[in-house]
Amino acid sequence: MIELESAAELLSAMVAIPSINPSLYRDGLPPAWFGEARMARFVADWLAAEGFAVSLDLVEEGRPNVVAELPGAPGAPTLLWEGHLDTVQVDGMEAPFTPRREGNLLFGRGAVDDKGCLATFMLALRELKRRGHTATSVTFLAAIDEEVTFKGVTHHQKTHGPYDGGVAGEPTGLDLYCACKGAVRWHIDVLGRAAHASRPHEGRNAITATGPLLDFLADYMARTQSRHSHPLLDPRTLTCTMIAGGDGPNSIPSKVRLTFDCRPLPDQTGSEIWEEIAAAVAGFAPPEGIRYVMHRPFIDAASMDVPTGAGIVTALGAAARAEGGTARILGASFGSDASSMTRSGTPTVIFGPGDIKAAHAIDEHVDLAAIVAAANALVRLAETFRP
Repeated sequence: MIELESAAELLSAMVAIPSINPSLYRDGLPPAWFGEARMARFVADWLAAEGFAVSLDLVEEGRPNVVAELPGAPGAPTLLWEGHLDTVQVDGMEAPFTPRREGNLLFGRGAVDDKGCLATFMLALRELKRRGHTATSVTFLAAIDEEVTFKGVTHHQKTHGPYDGGVAGEPTGLDLYCACKGAVRWHIDVLGRAAHASRPHEGRNAITATGPLLDFLADYMARTQSRHSHPLLDPRTLTCTMIAGGDGPNSIPSKVRLTFDCRPLPDQTGSEIWEEIAAAVAGFAPPEGIRYVMHRPFIDAASMDVPTGAGIVTALGAAARAEGGTARILGASFGSDASSMTRSGTPTVIFGPGDIKAAHAIDEHVDLAAIVAAANALVRLAETFRP
């Protein structure tokens, strides 16, 4: 039996361990707040104390994945349960790593994203082991680096799987997310010619030349939306998220760098939509004396699309409903390790306790009762899953 107080104790201990993704380092904060090593060690020690075979699989220096196995009977279906060890930054939070409880709500950085999900998996694994479970073989992966470049899950897939089904732990309110957009990011340099600001006619202003390009791309996306659709997802998007440029306060700017975030639907890979936009930009005539240079993506996170009739969807949906969840089948606006898992051959559902709106928030929190319900649903899944 999975008890609420056990969930509170486990999650409180994990929230108290800082594990900010090191790529999000902020000057002035304690270095010990960054990196997943302490969190990985805690998860591994807890599982080992419960009798699981556990390994720390080093992805890069000081950043290990945790892998635990619950073997099933020979030939049993295989499941991969995955959550992530890293959190985002703590800007604006007064005491991010001091867990605070108000009734059944537990507050603190990572409470819902993703330590609440880690606790859910761990409690479900312990319950299955105590029951002598053999109906499925379950691998639990606590991965590094989900918040930035997905290094942890990518590393695991090089030597493990594919599995018959997967669950990626993210806050879904016990609904099932079976599809999500990709995330592709790149730079476009707008190149002009410098001149003294007192003689602007001698230069070519790169800043003002960004306007025509941005207007063109907005129009292009609007004109092509009907070519791409998905029943669970909103239209694809292209957003300019950053602009940097200028040569000095008294100079005509010769260069501007624009950063774009593109969210393609599952019918396109990151490379395909980049090539499409690159071709559109190449066919757009810039103002006189201006050049547009489009760079290859620096982030290319895959989209995901799992059939609603897949075994992992139907079994997890039934299990979630049995625990009081609505188990709606939805499309996610956010990215997760589920895309990489699905693309590597493991049909994966995004599932977990809590509300995604609380993730990354100053008042991040999760309902402990939802953790218990989600853990019980995972136990049911493991006992009933068939590919």
